[in-house]
Amino acid sequence: MSKLLDKMKNMDLYLLLEVEADADENIIKKAYRKKALKCHPDKNPDNPKAAELFHQLSEALSVLTDEEARKAYDNVLKAKKANELRNRKLDAKRKKMKDELEAREKAAFEEKSDDVLAGEKLKTEIERLQKEGQRQLEEEQERLRQMLNEEKVSMMSKAAESSKKLKVRWKGSHYDEDRLRQLFCKYGDVGDVVVLENKKEKGKFSALIEMMNGSAAKMAVNIERGDQDHPFKKIELLEDKSGVETQSNPTFSAPNPSSYQPPEPQTTFNDFESLVMRQLRQAEERKRLIEEIENNE
Repeated sequence: MSKLLDKMKNMDLYLLLEVEADADENIIKKAYRKKALKCHPDKNPDNPKAAELFHQLSEALSVLTDEEARKAYDNVLKAKKANELRNRKLDAKRKKMKDELEAREKAAFEEKSDDVLAGEKLKTEIERLQKEGQRQLEEEQERLRQMLNEEKVSMMSKAAESSKKLKVRWKGSHYDEDRLRQLFCKYGDVGDVVVLENKKEKGKFSALIEMMNGSAAKMAVNIERGDQDHPFKKIELLEDKSGVETQSNPTFSAPNPSSYQPPEPQTTFNDFESLVMRQLRQAEERKRLIEEIENNE
């Protein structure tokens, strides 16, 4: 019987007889007779497997109609099915692990591909920047030069505007503070006017005139020559002492008396003669201006 079980343990006898696993002995015998009549060798002389199948049916009948043999076979069949179930679960788990591994490998490959693409993109951009870098650098340097030039022009303009003091020289006592104010108020508001006689050379005078803005001071240097019968010997724009470097200031020196042609009087300025005299500033400011004139002698 043990040899028969060893032979039968890999066969599904219930499937062979086409019966359920809980079929009773009568059902098993009835199924056997039906199958045996159908595959009997005498009825299938041309089928070489008919004899083998008939023999398997006979063995199945012997096992399944014997109580102890059937119980042993059922245990073997049950263990076999449990093992197949475990194998299927294991196969499913292995398949899942395999799929996950393949998915991770694919993701890693795609990520690596993205890195490669990103690296190639970066390389391309670096090469482009290397080609365009010199041009961009030159453009930035040119822009910086323009900004510096504009700033320089602005500073020079401000410096010119900040030069508001005039120094006037003449001979004789023709001019006093009031007359100088009348002459220079035509060009703009006049601040302090300080008249000083040269201590070294008698008969020579100078005055420091402070205009209220640089444009008026510059206009006065370019236009004003004094009274026709007593023209100025020299009129100049003093440099600003604030520390800002300025361009050379315009000056005027009177020509030789024999060749001097005084300018035509400008009637449009006559109305300025009636302007009210301004009060002098404080004595300390006047003293400072006098010292400045003496230093420029």
